[in-house]
Amino acid sequence: MKQTRSVSRSIAHLSVLQPLVDSHITVERIRRYVASISSVASPSTAASFLRGPILRDLLQETNALENDNLHFSLNYEKTGNSIILTGTKNIRKKLWYIAHLDTVSYLVQSKQQLRYPLVPFCHHMIQNGKRSAIAYRFIPSNSKYEIVASGCLESEDFHPFFRPESGDLNLKPGDRIVFSTSYQEDRLTGNFTAHIDNAGAVAALLAAAPVLAAAKVEALLAFPDEEEGPPGAGNQMIGRGSTRILNLLPVPELVVVSDVQQTGGDSPPNTPGGGDGAKLGKGAVLSEFSSLTRGAVTPPHLYALAVEFVAALQEIGVKVQISNNSYTSRSDDVSVMLKTPNVLLLGFPGFNRHFDLGEPTANIYDLVNLAKAIVYFAALRTQLQQIWKQLKANAG
Repeated sequence: MKQTRSVSRSIAHLSVLQPLVDSHITVERIRRYVASISSVASPSTAASFLRGPILRDLLQETNALENDNLHFSLNYEKTGNSIILTGTKNIRKKLWYIAHLDTVSYLVQSKQQLRYPLVPFCHHMIQNGKRSAIAYRFIPSNSKYEIVASGCLESEDFHPFFRPESGDLNLKPGDRIVFSTSYQEDRLTGNFTAHIDNAGAVAALLAAAPVLAAAKVEALLAFPDEEEGPPGAGNQMIGRGSTRILNLLPVPELVVVSDVQQTGGDSPPNTPGGGDGAKLGKGAVLSEFSSLTRGAVTPPHLYALAVEFVAALQEIGVKVQISNNSYTSRSDDVSVMLKTPNVLLLGFPGFNRHFDLGEPTANIYDLVNLAKAIVYFAALRTQLQQIWKQLKANAG
């Protein structure tokens, strides 16, 4: 009961931010951010080149970079990762937010007749079917990535191929194949299709950053590259970009990892909670663990605190669904959990995130709720500190 009152007081304290939160984090802003970020697919290891400048430009539109409490780095310490610092320029933050910036992609092998066998640099999830795709190539003469081919990705029994529209085109090692899609929204429901993995969470963090800066919250918002990677039992098959940041920084007190979390219809077969996951249009999603505990597992005391916090957020109109432990994929939490156990998985519902059965789909209102929750969740670090103080007092 004592802790519940403490959480309610924290929400009441944060409610003074509500006018700023509601005026800045709007459906229109989130829509623009998602559409802009998702319009450029970013193969792993190229995110700071292709999507990083989009983040910088969107921040500049709001004059956020003129704020002495917000600082943007396109390629932090040459790790290939973009970051935002709120508060001072001191990188040693106790509160971190992470949303990966790269997208699923494929490497090219030697041409076979009119198509190219592909090596997935991701978890390839299409059994059979065709999806629109393009080929990127880096051009040294102008230091830019350019689209050199359009066509389709064909999958046959989970084996991917790229078939370019022009049969005489020659792709080569170093080229990258990515899916091609555009933002399309049903304005009645807010459901939309786009390259949501992980443009949705990136947009939410980007919208939250100026509010955190205005509140002088000391936080690190990281947009790592190379989260995507091949499937495997070992966690470090993915999350390599965030590992490069973690290696440079001291231990944080709380980390919030944001990524798309599958709805029930997208859960793998024969997994607990399959077919009964979070629902589109019902808010952001808080999960207890990822990849059936192969990824991060939130400590019980932190998870219980977060659940109480979610209930309090409902009182100020912020919707967060509590996962029923249906399947949630690993993300950058696989790196963070080696640095600290205090990891929260706060994401948004979606399905077909890797173009599994069709176009990736999410809901714009869920992303608005996620962005607002990100701001308010900053208070959890203080609550976590209070728990430790109380535990020490009880033990003493």
